[in-house]
Amino acid sequence: MDSLKHKAQLAQKFSLLDWLTLIEAWWRLFFFHFALLATSFNRLKDSTRARDQPAPNESSALSHAENIHRLVGYAARLHLIPMTCLDRALTLQKMLSDRNIPAQIKIGAQKIQGAMYAHAWVEVNAKPIGETDDIAERFNVLESAEKIHNRKFI
Repeated sequence: MDSLKHKAQLAQKFSLLDWLTLIEAWWRLFFFHFALLATSFNRLKDSTRARDQPAPNESSALSHAENIHRLVGYAARLHLIPMTCLDRALTLQKMLSDRNIPAQIKIGAQKIQGAMYAHAWVEVNAKPIGETDDIAERFNVLESAEKIHNRKFI
């Protein structure tokens, strides 16, 4: 009962813009979840690139990115389908790029007691959004597709 009351109190604090952003996030999560089943990550990642328009100042961009991350998290928890960190990262990057906030998806891996783990997150101005600052130290960041594509192989 307390959980339901707490959720109702949170919902009352949402502005109209928050509700619209939450709905947008829910639908984008749905799209990226199924798109990942049908196509490659690189193709989807290319579709989330930022537009060529001036970005907001750094502190405003970070604050806005954190708020959208929070709403994407709520949408993921409210979803009918369990969402992965990659679904959430693609959704967040697309929503930020639509708002002219340049963001990069990072994918990292780590090995703990013989088991491999991977995680995807988004960075704005080299700062992880919704993650601890040491995320890139805990996970070995894999090279981006752009860096690999630009290499010359013999």
